[in-house]
Amino acid sequence: MMTNSISERLRLLAAASCLALAIPASGHAQQAQPQPETPASGQAEGEANQVDDVVVVARNRSERLIAVPAAVTAIAPQALTRAVATDLTKIGELTPSVIIGTTRQTGGGTIGIRGISSPANVAGFEQAVSVAIDGVQTSNGRISGVGFFDAQQVEILRGPQALFFGKNSPAGVISLTSAGPTDTFQGSLSTGYEFVGDEGYLDATISGPITDRLSYRLALRNRNLKGWMYNDARPIANPFYNPATGAGGQAVLPGAGSERYGNEETLGRFTLEYRPTDNITATLKVFHSDYHDDSPGMASQNIGPCTDGLPRMYGFVDPYGECKADNHTSNGDAGPVVGQGVALTDGTGTSFGNLDFTSVSGRIVGDFGPYTVTSITGYNHAKVKNQYNLDQTVFAQLYVGEQDKIEEFSQELRLNTNYEGPLNFTGGLFFQRTDRFYHASTRVASSSYNPANGRHDATENTTDQQGTTYSAFGQVRYDLSPTLELAAGARYTDETKDDIQTNLYGFGAFNVTNIVYPGETRPGVLTGTLGETNWSPEATLTWRPDSDHTLYAAYKTGFKSGGYQAALPVATTRIGDLDFNSETVKGFEVGGKAVLLGRRLRINSAAFAYEFSDLQVNAYDPVRITFVVSNAGKVEQRGAEFDLNYRATDALSLHTAVTYVRNRFSDYVGQCYSYAFPTGSTRATATPPPGCEFANTTTLTLQQNHEGRAPARSPDWSGNAGFVYDRQMAGLNWTLTGDAFYTSRYYASDTKSPGSIQNAFWRANASITASTLDDRIRLALIGRNLTNEYYLTFASDRTGGVSVPGTFGEQRGSVARGREVLLQLTYAF
Repeated sequence: MMTNSISERLRLLAAASCLALAIPASGHAQQAQPQPETPASGQAEGEANQVDDVVVVARNRSERLIAVPAAVTAIAPQALTRAVATDLTKIGELTPSVIIGTTRQTGGGTIGIRGISSPANVAGFEQAVSVAIDGVQTSNGRISGVGFFDAQQVEILRGPQALFFGKNSPAGVISLTSAGPTDTFQGSLSTGYEFVGDEGYLDATISGPITDRLSYRLALRNRNLKGWMYNDARPIANPFYNPATGAGGQAVLPGAGSERYGNEETLGRFTLEYRPTDNITATLKVFHSDYHDDSPGMASQNIGPCTDGLPRMYGFVDPYGECKADNHTSNGDAGPVVGQGVALTDGTGTSFGNLDFTSVSGRIVGDFGPYTVTSITGYNHAKVKNQYNLDQTVFAQLYVGEQDKIEEFSQELRLNTNYEGPLNFTGGLFFQRTDRFYHASTRVASSSYNPANGRHDATENTTDQQGTTYSAFGQVRYDLSPTLELAAGARYTDETKDDIQTNLYGFGAFNVTNIVYPGETRPGVLTGTLGETNWSPEATLTWRPDSDHTLYAAYKTGFKSGGYQAALPVATTRIGDLDFNSETVKGFEVGGKAVLLGRRLRINSAAFAYEFSDLQVNAYDPVRITFVVSNAGKVEQRGAEFDLNYRATDALSLHTAVTYVRNRFSDYVGQCYSYAFPTGSTRATATPPPGCEFANTTTLTLQQNHEGRAPARSPDWSGNAGFVYDRQMAGLNWTLTGDAFYTSRYYASDTKSPGSIQNAFWRANASITASTLDDRIRLALIGRNLTNEYYLTFASDRTGGVSVPGTFGEQRGSVARGREVLLQLTYAF
């Protein structure tokens, strides 16, 4: 019955795509590829009730959204402003099937589209969704914690994007384009205050010409958040302290250093645009972010499940903690005694996090009539320094000092032709060099105290990774008729990754500094080299009967390289325990786009069927106290999307979007979530927990057959609906907006722990804006997540959280921010 219902829904959505194209347009058929139209700031008389035209660069050239044969969502700067979408997490919340979670620890974050994502808690992973900032691409999860402002447009491209965006984009691309210089001198000042989190910000931009050939833009932003999450940890007697040996650190633990988790961020971007001739444009954009917070654990907390509503660390109850996703946590400091014994920290035993991020984009475009040549030179640099309690309890047994330095240099050369004839071509070369040096010192328990040297950390390790990518891509487009285009192309990728992991210090089971690992020659050192090549072809047949209708069918493929995780090695570890293979995708997509009803209605729809092979996943190994990366067998993806924008009147615009994605594993048996068997259990008497099974007939080792189950962070249904109402009254322009967002049930954890279930939820945003008729002064009251939903964006097994016999292990979860109410004032000049 359920299968029939799903099939019927898919048929209806596919039929809607065809119906949109079947409605005849006014006028005769036009050329297959109409010239892009730049969106105007206003509309002429008689056009006020038409939907806006939108130009995108989804195929790395300017095209009308209605003409692009791909699933693309374009978010205009006005929509970003109304939603206060100033980082990737908030941008993702505006689009169905996009889930972005920031952990600010280890891997940095997870970015998912259509239910396909990579875990956030392992250094070494690259994301299945890449992010392009002004054309410079990165797949590193750290980007999810970087703010973005002064936007020109955001484009979310769903599905494999192998051809036009560098590498590692099997699930999609988020393309962020910042505003460029203006032809006349302009500027703005904007300030705002968010009442719930006690957050203030100030933005400033100036832009204009220096000469008739050179122009500039400078944008600055400072944001200070006192904190939306409260830390309830208080001083407590240390149950792990042993005065005879010094283990445990100190007799009384200090509790929280701050009652609220706050952060501060300063952002700046400087742009120069130089036009030496009428057909050559060179643009340089330099962006920098300086971020500080009270703890990288600020966005995560213990979410249980807990036996009596209180969390435990190695069996001891945290009286200040709780076990649910909300705006309260218990996260104590380790204290100065422990802090002085953990490398890479400042010795205070408190928590804080720093992230410096710089992105440089250099673009040169030469428009020579029938062909265009583009060069994009990119550089990304991220520097992280963190120290934090990672066990999400008052006891701070898992205390980490962490440094992470990432450098990415890329160069792309692209040629695109635009001949009058039927045949055109896009092709180019891409190079990327990545260097990452990850250094971590970890305390795992009071038992890791070494009285011989006063150290409290159990292990200190470095991971040095270098990656080199060479890639060539090309696409041929041929007009079979004035309305029918066939495009076919491929990307070839040759990628090499070198990995050196060194144990600098170890105690107990981690005392492997002088041990030669299996297959190695140097004590305490693991080395590996991974080389891969890949062909990712695609082909698209596009029918454009006129400028307002597009129907397409595409075969697409994608690829994300394998690599090495940063881990905590023990004596038996070998490099093969730390590597993972590449993941690939192939499949089909059909879609339809139309502008109807006298250009008052715009419809986009798509149906797709993809197969992902060797999806990169991970699970926590409580024996090695580390996360273990592996590859799943296959994920079969079937789904459909539909969105529309309707200009009901010259004052009222309506919009809605619905996405159905059915992702299901096949041929994948992975690790079970953490579980404590009842005392005295034997293989003959024990019963495995729900969803798991025994791996053999002799031990209590568990495994989990994921056959027919959805991956983590993969809701079947998501959607939104909203309106924008504009009118003049009392000498002012008034804008009223409202949006509702729905997401169905999903697991936040890759191991599908019962404690990581995120039930279906609704969110609501709203705003009211008053501005002068010349739009120079604007005052806005903005509400985000007015339903106050604290929902999970990521979860994993929590170290030390499996201690009560017969219960599930407790989970650590990244929680989305709750309700926000913001007052914003903007002055433009």
